[in-house]
Amino acid sequence: MKKLTGLHPWRWIKGLFQPHPVRLPLLFWPLFLFSLGLLLWYRDIPRTLPGETRFIVVTATPGPPAAPSPTPTPVGSGGAVVFAMRHNGNSDLYLLPQNDGRLLRLTYNPAEDRDPAWSPDGRWLAFASNRTHNWDLYLMDMHSGTVLRLTRDPTFEAGPAWSPDSQWLAYESYAEGNLNIHIINVDGEQTYQLTHDPAPDFSPAWSPDGRHITFTSLREGNRDIHLISLDGGTLVNLTNTPEQNEDNASWSHDGTHLAYSSGAPGNEKIHVLPFDQQALASGDQQALTSGALRPLLFGIGGEPTWSPDDEALTYIFRQGMNSYLVAASSRGWALAQEGYSTTDWMESPSWTAHTIPAELSQQLEARMTQEDSPLYTELRMESSSPTGKATLVGLPDVNGGDNREKLSDKVNDSFNALRRSILDKTGWDYFTILGDSYRPMQHTPRPGQGRISWHVCGRAVDINQGFLRDDRIELVREDIGGVTYWRVYIQAKLQDATLGEPLRAIPWDLAARSKGGLAAAQGGELKSEAPAGYYVDFTTLAADYGWERRNALSGWRSSWFDIEWWHFQKTEGMSWYDCMLEMYDADEIAESYGDLPWWTKRPEWEVAAYPW
Repeated sequence: MKKLTGLHPWRWIKGLFQPHPVRLPLLFWPLFLFSLGLLLWYRDIPRTLPGETRFIVVTATPGPPAAPSPTPTPVGSGGAVVFAMRHNGNSDLYLLPQNDGRLLRLTYNPAEDRDPAWSPDGRWLAFASNRTHNWDLYLMDMHSGTVLRLTRDPTFEAGPAWSPDSQWLAYESYAEGNLNIHIINVDGEQTYQLTHDPAPDFSPAWSPDGRHITFTSLREGNRDIHLISLDGGTLVNLTNTPEQNEDNASWSHDGTHLAYSSGAPGNEKIHVLPFDQQALASGDQQALTSGALRPLLFGIGGEPTWSPDDEALTYIFRQGMNSYLVAASSRGWALAQEGYSTTDWMESPSWTAHTIPAELSQQLEARMTQEDSPLYTELRMESSSPTGKATLVGLPDVNGGDNREKLSDKVNDSFNALRRSILDKTGWDYFTILGDSYRPMQHTPRPGQGRISWHVCGRAVDINQGFLRDDRIELVREDIGGVTYWRVYIQAKLQDATLGEPLRAIPWDLAARSKGGLAAAQGGELKSEAPAGYYVDFTTLAADYGWERRNALSGWRSSWFDIEWWHFQKTEGMSWYDCMLEMYDADEIAESYGDLPWWTKRPEWEVAAYPW
């Protein structure tokens, strides 16, 4: 396997509470200082174990009692953390044992593997994969590494969550145009549908008492976390925040707290909600929603999961081009440690107290020497310039010809490879039509915009906007650090579960600005519901090949040209000025643009994050 860029070995929680400075991005320090007082309060919350309960599935027949938890190790250390990571254009499962911090790769299938979840007894790792051309649930035996297929329906199934006795899984399943929560036993012989609302329900998490499941739902028009009782179906909206989106609920092992994340990916915050165990056991909705149990802000990050002894939370923090796997004390001393960092996208961590057998660990470590095949190879044209400047290359069969649109020869091969990937994953040759690509220095900019553009150095494309009018794409608005971005989803050509997956967010309706009033002032509005069907996340797919989305400009609410959902560029960490120097001499740039503002010589991700 190729060496993963930006990865650091990890000694994990072993030194988490030792009196030395923690190794975190500087952004963490103001957060921790601000959170210290709140977290000290959290430290003193009673954490009593719930009374003995027995797991009950949808039927009235009780199952066996929950298996006892493994003996916890001090301050949350020990065991291993598994997570999904998207590397080289594919998502696989990776393991990080805490005893030595050496990264191990668990899956190598060319299809997507994600949503890992440890069984409480440590024997199994459940995950979702589309390795059979539709999404199913799989089980990996953590004694041998053997993978078993659990579901075989020709529909979408993902997001597994274990019951406390390791005998059942809750999961999300898309059938008859609706995403709902289902339950299946580990033998695959018994299944139950738990929710039936027409709005999408997803991301289940099973409570330690075995009698409740939390899940995320769009039934109130935004992502809220709901709690459903398996003893009668009583439903409670735990977060109930119309202006905020919550997801990724995670129960503490003693059942006294629920951690979850809120906000858009890259701008998430973690909250911890304490639970009244008596109210939970009795199903007292008023006590659960009275406001007395208010969530506590834990910190910046997303997708939290508890350590085996509830002494720490591990979560994903993203800054700039990097993702960090971070562990922080749940007791309130503002201590955290970076466990692992990468320029790849990490998600869905899951922590177990158990360790994998030494023989399996050795097999996985030996396999890490395998190299991945590259997604593409960027070939350079022989330049006529004696200085080796970049050359413009025509794009084949785009806008009705082979040379009507052009890109720099430093990025054209990645564009062509992305185009083939889009065709393979969506069924559409989406890049056969482009808005435009290369623009000369003296081009006439669009209304309200300037000539400083990555199009001028041959590293940007404006993708086809026609699919938006044809309802083949959907846009999800994501506000990150006060800046608006768009996540682009392309509707799969085949709606038979072989391509794409259902949406878990309500798209933004730009056309609604024509209504006038508030919709016009806000630049549109949310659609009334998430559309049915299967979609492909184009934004993630483009990022696999290094093509980044452009943020909306400040005037996007009133100017269509500033929306920029269609604009993708390949900066590779450069500044705009460095990009220009690839193609032009400094004198040419100065003659055309004059004195340049400071931000043209800073990396694009840094400029986008600047608090304008």
